[in-house]
Amino acid sequence: MDMPKFIMGGFEGLPEAKPFITTDENKKNTKMVIEDWMLGPENPSNEPGANKPYWTGLAKAMQVDEKEARRRRCSNCEYYDNSTMMQANMERIPRNEWDTNAGFRGYCNKFDFICHDLRSCQAWEEREFKED
Repeated sequence: MDMPKFIMGGFEGLPEAKPFITTDENKKNTKMVIEDWMLGPENPSNEPGANKPYWTGLAKAMQVDEKEARRRRCSNCEYYDNSTMMQANMERIPRNEWDTNAGFRGYCNKFDFICHDLRSCQAWEEREFKED
């Protein structure tokens, strides 16, 4: 039986050569998702009535009611990756204005950009959970 391999000291020292998006690619892809896929809201909040115009518009685009649209956050989307290794990869990309007050960072595997758990977009898909 193969023994598990441990990375001493956590995930420090990820090889820089490992492929990952650049700051410019992240910026370009974020802009595209804002413009084409309704990424938002611009000023995220957990307050129940906040950003009503955004959530109403997203609900209409998703063909659900506003309450359901508000449940569909990046953090429970099929494409959201906030694993420890991905967190280490995302540390290569400097924080920007879309990181401010947006919750935790996660990586969107559909559009290859850093998204946040307090946001959503029209491409949201329910995450498949595997039972043990």
